[in-house]
Amino acid sequence: MTVVRTGLRARPAAARTRSTPSRRALKAWGFMLPAGALLLAMTVVPTLYLAYCAFRHEDLLGPNSRWVGLENFRHVLGDPNIWADALTTLQFVALAVAVEMALGLGLALMLSRKLAETDLLTALFILPLGVTPVVSALVFRVLLDPAYGWVDYYLQSWGLIDQPIDWFGEPFYAWTAVIGLDVWQWTPFVALILLAGLQGVPSEPKEAARLDGANALQLFWHIILPFMAPFLAIALVFRAIEAFKTFGSVFVLTGGGPGTSTSLINLDLYRIALQNFDIGAAAALGICFLVVLSLIMGRLLAVLNRNTDILED
Repeated sequence: MTVVRTGLRARPAAARTRSTPSRRALKAWGFMLPAGALLLAMTVVPTLYLAYCAFRHEDLLGPNSRWVGLENFRHVLGDPNIWADALTTLQFVALAVAVEMALGLGLALMLSRKLAETDLLTALFILPLGVTPVVSALVFRVLLDPAYGWVDYYLQSWGLIDQPIDWFGEPFYAWTAVIGLDVWQWTPFVALILLAGLQGVPSEPKEAARLDGANALQLFWHIILPFMAPFLAIALVFRAIEAFKTFGSVFVLTGGGPGTSTSLINLDLYRIALQNFDIGAAAALGICFLVVLSLIMGRLLAVLNRNTDILED
């Protein structure tokens, strides 16, 4: 029997395992550090600077920056126009998001059917998501123009109206235009989220419910809806946050008019900061808006989590 010596010796287990838990944790932190630094630079630092400006008199037209304490907060919170626009913002968010959730759910139910045209319809419905809010507002402004807009032309051709509608001269029609634009652009976003939830509903509970004699409404309410509850919550939270951030579409479409009927908080921030050049007051209003939005979103998430648990039970 011939013994071949290879010259290689087995290393001890301690020598082979060089990667200790602390070393692995250090590597993990090293991978996360660039993303964390970018997040810090893009969110935390601007927020801290915003808070710094909120307690100072910061004027873009002059160098007289000074500490004013809570004066900026007293100024913005004592303005009745700010409170009126805050109420308008809440009404806009509630109405737009409610319509988008209802239409998005119906659209998702339609697209969930395995039809030959489903892929084409899905591609067509998501087209509005690829258009920026400013461009969408410009298109809507042309379509709704009383002089040469297509909307009034066809409404008159079909005999639905006798004379052109002044879409931007009356509060009701201006609200209709603003809500319609937001619904047109963001309903596909809600539909895509809910479509993902529908595709994840298992078929076994539905088949069992059909065997028990459940109709379509009972099937939707007791089987499909509980499975979709987390997706409904996600869509609602994301859309509410985005609706609170609405600026460009309303600014281009109505400018907050007629009067201040469609004026939102974000338009006030624009006017105070970039028209009146009062950065301190704008920062104070931004801080107040951020705090209120955080409280609303926190409360909304708590309610949604509780209702989701109830549906799942």
